[in-house]
Amino acid sequence: MLHPIILAGSVHPSSDRQAGEGPMHFERSPGIPSRFEQVVAHLTGEVFASPLVVATQDCGPLVEAQSNHARIILQPDTHKPAAALLSAVLSLRHEPDAIVVVAPASANLEDQKALDTALCQAIPAAQRGEVVMLGHRTGRAYPGFGVMEIADQPRDTAPVSVSQLLASGRQTTLSHLLQGNHQLWGLGIYIARVDVLIAAFKRHASRLFLPVKNALLRAATAGRAIYLDNSSYQRVKCVSFERAVGQKLEHVSAIQMDTSWTELSDWDRDAVADREMSAWDTDLAQEQAGEHSHTAEMMSVYKSLANASEDDALMSRASEHEWGRHETLAMGPGFTLQRLTVQPGAQVELSAGAGSAEHWIVVQGAALITLGGHVKLVWESQSARIPAGRTRMIENPGSATLHLVQLQISALSAPSDHSMKLSVSPAGVA
Repeated sequence: MLHPIILAGSVHPSSDRQAGEGPMHFERSPGIPSRFEQVVAHLTGEVFASPLVVATQDCGPLVEAQSNHARIILQPDTHKPAAALLSAVLSLRHEPDAIVVVAPASANLEDQKALDTALCQAIPAAQRGEVVMLGHRTGRAYPGFGVMEIADQPRDTAPVSVSQLLASGRQTTLSHLLQGNHQLWGLGIYIARVDVLIAAFKRHASRLFLPVKNALLRAATAGRAIYLDNSSYQRVKCVSFERAVGQKLEHVSAIQMDTSWTELSDWDRDAVADREMSAWDTDLAQEQAGEHSHTAEMMSVYKSLANASEDDALMSRASEHEWGRHETLAMGPGFTLQRLTVQPGAQVELSAGAGSAEHWIVVQGAALITLGGHVKLVWESQSARIPAGRTRMIENPGSATLHLVQLQISALSAPSDHSMKLSVSPAGVA
């Protein structure tokens, strides 16, 4: 029996949550479950025990409304990832040999077959006392849960030894990107025995262990929720599991989840609607050849802007609209860097020119993309792809502002053929 632990705490400041800007993983759209509900569904079945969800107290009603049978541990205020995981593991301390599957509520688990295969491979390693981490290829996934440097090139979904774990605060250099197959982005999904994790926290995060243990022992219970003791929990430092424990572990294995995934496969469901265009096959071939930027590299470029010196600051040209704001952050021979800010409930129609496809990267919030008769929810650090010569409706279904960026590369001799059509309507209306 596998015990799912879902970390669903809010990373928003209390003031933002009081203003109605809750965690994106609880956001729903008409006909589309929240990311949290999707994670719960994928970790439910005959081989799983009832999920154990750790969230902040203000998110408690959302957890109860979106999960019928989950057990709940509520943190007093701020989400503290390492402490949240430890509180859940300690609640299972009477089953030391039990295997837990830890996942963030924002995890992308759409490929159930890939998840099942990875878990089947991970269980024997976890039973041997290893901590197994799931990851994606460096150039294909999004940062957030550290980078795993692996000793050998991944083969299918077989576990490989992790030689070093870089916490998410560490910068990935160009040389790291070029290594590609020997690094994996962590997904925040771990498989391990209860006693192994408890021992790891005791050894590597002793200052974290005692106050969390006291917060659980002094906790109050109401319904299916456990309320951690505030006075004890206040002594806990806010730190990630990767930084507190993960990068100090000796026996860590990694499993690559996206053994056959490409940026194209995420849009296969769109192919039928677009196949009548002869330009579609050409566009796919160009993307398969790697002519478009990868999401991780685009995010790296965008984040570097925040560290630019005053002398290097970019000149921005902006236009205000009812739906939000469109900015051209930088423009030069052969490239244009743009940013869109879309207000909650608004939508904007984007059209890619005939020359090349466009990739808009979600850097904050979530975007609802209309693909003919289908919709797709794109999350932070994922790509909203617009094929050449096609149009996509992008909506902001959340309660927080949506931010997207795009780096458009074109031949120096080719004039820009990019256009934007704008409109506004309530969220969920195509």
